Amino acid sequence: MSPAAQDWQRLSGLALVFIIANSVQKTIRENLFLFAGAGAGAAFTDWLGLREFGLLLLLFLLLSVLGGLIYHRRFRFRLEQDAVRVRRGLIEQKELRIRFARVQNIQIGEPFYFRPFGLVRFSLQTPGAAEKEVELPGIPRQLALDMRDRIAQQREDPQAADGAAEGAADALVYRAWAGRLFLHGLSSNQVWVLAGLFFYVGGNLLDRLSDRFEPYLETAAESIEAAWWWAPGLLALLLLVLFTLSGLLAIVRFHDYRLSDLGARLVAVAGLLDRREQTIRRPKITGLLLRQSPVGRLLGCWTLTVHQTQSGMQVDDGGKSSFLIPGLRSVDLPVTARLLEGASLPREFNGVSARFRQFAWSRLLLGLVLAVLLIMLLLGRHHWSLPWLAAGSVLALPLLHWRFRCWGWALQGSRLWVRRGLLGQRVDAFDLERVQQASLTTSPYLRRHDLATLNLVLPHGPVSVPFLPEAVAAELANRAIYAAETALGHQV
Repeated sequence: MSPAAQDWQRLSGLALVFIIANSVQKTIRENLFLFAGAGAGAAFTDWLGLREFGLLLLLFLLLSVLGGLIYHRRFRFRLEQDAVRVRRGLIEQKELRIRFARVQNIQIGEPFYFRPFGLVRFSLQTPGAAEKEVELPGIPRQLALDMRDRIAQQREDPQAADGAAEGAADALVYRAWAGRLFLHGLSSNQVWVLAGLFFYVGGNLLDRLSDRFEPYLETAAESIEAAWWWAPGLLALLLLVLFTLSGLLAIVRFHDYRLSDLGARLVAVAGLLDRREQTIRRPKITGLLLRQSPVGRLLGCWTLTVHQTQSGMQVDDGGKSSFLIPGLRSVDLPVTARLLEGASLPREFNGVSARFRQFAWSRLLLGLVLAVLLIMLLLGRHHWSLPWLAAGSVLALPLLHWRFRCWGWALQGSRLWVRRGLLGQRVDAFDLERVQQASLTTSPYLRRHDLATLNLVLPHGPVSVPFLPEAVAAELANRAIYAAETALGHQV
């Protein structure tokens, strides 16, 4: 590709399919909780008949198609010497120019309907952006690869332009097969999202169709003499189906996952229906996050998220724009050293003060006493909720102790590891030079025992360590400030 600026280009006609589908998906996602909240969805569907619902759906699709046509016709992009310029907008046209040197994340997606035509979806994200700033759906694959390599040649990583991910077999550092991906689906929180969606949709359908199927339900109930034994079995079968579905969805999303190290950039390739290539520039990495859900701890399965600069304090841990490595086992954790030089999960962590546990137990005891007094005054001394409240408090004691044990920190040179969790666990790793702000917070209780909470603000969000000895917290804060100022001085 010539480095000179090119004329304005338009998207392929097939890009219209992606624009319309993306618009419909975004509208549904943004309004799903509003529709479901407070029973609004059920009330709305009760008010609508089948014909009215169909007409509204048809109107919604027609408006989406019309908006997509206008957006597609007004969309233009142009490549310049060191940047890409985009003109877009539905009613008001906006022009955006992104310098290649500022790009921290590149995605090349190949939806199944683009593949026969050699087209891809090309996306760019810069530090501080809440979402993808530039998305070019339906452009030739070769054009996308050339743009990716030109971005890799900017500033700090000129050597990273040699070869694509598929041509660098010797740089392959991790590959997840179907079994690993299925375990990732079982251990991810996706299963609970599916469960919530199932019960919400199933509850609405049952309410709408209860009158029609009531005779059949009564007959079935009468034919079952002991209904208590099949209810747990039915619940177990439902959970089995949901977990299996979650595992299969993970296989579809991360099919043939491959992570390659190309020197100054990392490239991940995955996906069955939508094959995605995601590139992150090593200097743009701000930290790592290792996660285990409760199910993941039982299965010994980890998920690794590579952090970048995020907009505000919202950390994206699992969205499609996240650089996520699924299905890791304990033997795979040394891959962290390929992401952050020399990073290895510490075998031992320094714990927080035991005052953390005492403080949590005292607050629990105080809340229990107040709740018991309130129930006795309002509902009487023999109310049925009192034994359950006491039993719940007893069960909470070991959970609070376990949460205290999960807190920990470890310092490896200038790299800090922070561990936290309860049934699952999360481990953050970052270089102190990445810290943008360090502070200590105290309370009368903490000051009485010479303790403090260390608060660190990183480009991808805040990290805190509570109930540290005040001298230790101050030393970590000072080291972070010194490392950040020293790194800034070297850059200047």
